[in-house]
Amino acid sequence: MRFEHILTEAKGLFGRLPGDPYVHTDGREAEFQRIDAYPDPDQSQFESPEERDQAIKQYEDDVKTKIEWVNRPTSASLAFAVAVLNNREGGVILWGRYFKEIKHDMLTTWANKEIPAGWKLATKGAQKLQAGYDPQNLIKTPDVFLTTAQVIDTVGKNSPTELAPIFTDVLYGLATGQPRTKFPGMADQMEALRDYFGEIMQPLALEGGIIKGQAEDARQTLAGGAEWSNCKMRWPMGMNAALCDSYLIAPNGQEIGISSKGGSGAKASAKNLHDAYIIAKKKNNQELIDSASYTITVVKVIAENTAKDGPIELGKLLKIPGVDDQLSAEITNYINTGKRDFEGISQASANLLSGFKVNNDVKGFNTGYAIMAAVAKTVAKEINKNPEFTKGALALLNQSSIIQVYTSMVKQGDDAVLKDFRAVYPPNFEGQIKVDGGKNYYSSRIQGKLAFSFG
Repeated sequence: MRFEHILTEAKGLFGRLPGDPYVHTDGREAEFQRIDAYPDPDQSQFESPEERDQAIKQYEDDVKTKIEWVNRPTSASLAFAVAVLNNREGGVILWGRYFKEIKHDMLTTWANKEIPAGWKLATKGAQKLQAGYDPQNLIKTPDVFLTTAQVIDTVGKNSPTELAPIFTDVLYGLATGQPRTKFPGMADQMEALRDYFGEIMQPLALEGGIIKGQAEDARQTLAGGAEWSNCKMRWPMGMNAALCDSYLIAPNGQEIGISSKGGSGAKASAKNLHDAYIIAKKKNNQELIDSASYTITVVKVIAENTAKDGPIELGKLLKIPGVDDQLSAEITNYINTGKRDFEGISQASANLLSGFKVNNDVKGFNTGYAIMAAVAKTVAKEINKNPEFTKGALALLNQSSIIQVYTSMVKQGDDAVLKDFRAVYPPNFEGQIKVDGGKNYYSSRIQGKLAFSFG
């Protein structure tokens, strides 16, 4: 197959896709097109700042547009890159950044936040995060809260001035069992409220007795029958915390994790499988660890190695022909030297590539990355043939100290309205969990570690 250019979370501007939208606070809109980098990575640097500046002038003359720079050059800044965007009127917008040098792999060198003031990424996922309605922005501490009043006070202090009365009123209603369901004028923010503010609402809704059903089973089993209102609360500050978005701490000392879901619920991210293993280990659940041993072996290799080394180490573990330290060295050499053809590659590399159609016209194509992508896909295919992987993954995710809570909201005119919450206990992650070898490995770069998908 063709190595596809798919991104779920771009690693900076060099990872953006053509058509990605940006908006400015003054109402302007633009679409990302590409990044031009100078000089060529084989040259790496201009000979002098003067030569660099001459190239910049020539670029601006050719495009007939001035570059808006996001950093200042130094005497060592002997290279530059230009992000090219189109505005709605058909004009061109140029954002520039100075670099010490241009390398073959620039993916993580230009951060998403390094853009001119007033602009922001406007993809759906980015807009939800930028709304700032998550615990990381409104709670801001991993400390334990003793009462719901402390939580509400903290959210009020950390909320935007105009939203503080709305947020605190909703939380107060949930905590007292008399829910206020309306977020006036926030219909366009419903998804962010549901998916991120929901992580704050859910523990308070439990404590206020709003969430019934299987939450009551969890209360009896995990909290020893204690009232939710007698539980303490905490929110982990990591955006990718281990499976759970918040915790209730029962009087008996049991930490009860809440896995928050929006709407009908996006399926749990299997990238948290390693965290699930850590949870099982802390609980001394040896029976679970033994039953999920194959899955744990795979996820530990992925977690404990770099994105480049992970597939190689798994290939060695699975005894895939040709995947060894020698192949790893060959891939590294091709990446570092910017190789763009298949002349002189090893038989092992040729065999791995033979199962895939490779498009070497892709911008930034590198032979090393193409071989690496073939390794990742081959490893994933081999793991996915073993039903023990899904079996163990589901067992890890369905640990009984977790409550899955779903938040449902709707739009009514200009308002976002909270409908209800639904609890699932014991957790019920289901389906097939597979290693996705194509998500983060491309013939032009490595986007991240081996990922997982539900099917």
